[in-house]
Amino acid sequence: MAERTALVTGCSSGFGLGIAQALAARGWSVTATVRDPSRAPAELAGMRVLPLDLDDEAGIESLAAQFERLDCLVNNAGYGLNGPFPSYSTVQMRQQMQVNVLGPAMLTQRLLPALAAARGRVIVVSSVAGEVGLPMNAFYAASKFALEGLFESLHHELGPHGIGVALVEPGGFRTKFAQNLVWGERPIPSDGVAARQLAAYRDMQEKMFARRGNDAGAVVEAIVRLAEMPDMPLRTRVGADAKAVRWIKRWLPESALTALIGMLLRRKRLAGPPR
Repeated sequence: MAERTALVTGCSSGFGLGIAQALAARGWSVTATVRDPSRAPAELAGMRVLPLDLDDEAGIESLAAQFERLDCLVNNAGYGLNGPFPSYSTVQMRQQMQVNVLGPAMLTQRLLPALAAARGRVIVVSSVAGEVGLPMNAFYAASKFALEGLFESLHHELGPHGIGVALVEPGGFRTKFAQNLVWGERPIPSDGVAARQLAAYRDMQEKMFARRGNDAGAVVEAIVRLAEMPDMPLRTRVGADAKAVRWIKRWLPESALTALIGMLLRRKRLAGPPR
């Protein structure tokens, strides 16, 4: 039986590191990507570690060319742009879409021959932010909504090529994601509504990050199961919050959902009175 091969992006920490470790422990031959291999975590020892910058098309081409056969691609790398919409610079908005959407799209596209040769699969780490948009996360949510549409389309398109596609939507989990957040760099009036929203959001984040949080192992386990099951479902939601959002969206009329979210956001001082 041929050795199972996996490529996991974004393995410096968090989900990516855990996925790479778990697959390697189960006998997969894992290639783990990080932006700077010289700073790769010790836990990746024994795996092939390669550089990958999702903003570098030539680097993506070079990486993909190293694979003649690939059983599983895990598109995990990404980051979050936070803050009020007026604070986002054009460069920041482009970079968010490049890293979170265009980079994974290019990598997947270039690896299609290797994936088809193995009748392999693509697993994409999306987010609950791909289900519902919230203030201070406009472009991060936009990138995840885009991922959802892109890879749902590819789920149908690539099936006849023998390639499976699945999306994983985690809720809030304890990783280093928060430490890698990027904040809008354009100045906003210090006495305006956006500044008050930002202050409330930072306060909410500080309290949320102070909690113990959910162990990222649940997401790792879900992705390993997907990598090894015969037929993958299109979407897998991990975490009570992600499942609750889906349940609410399924059973509540949109107007009621919007009102509910607005009410919750007003409690956090992130939204104004209903209009």
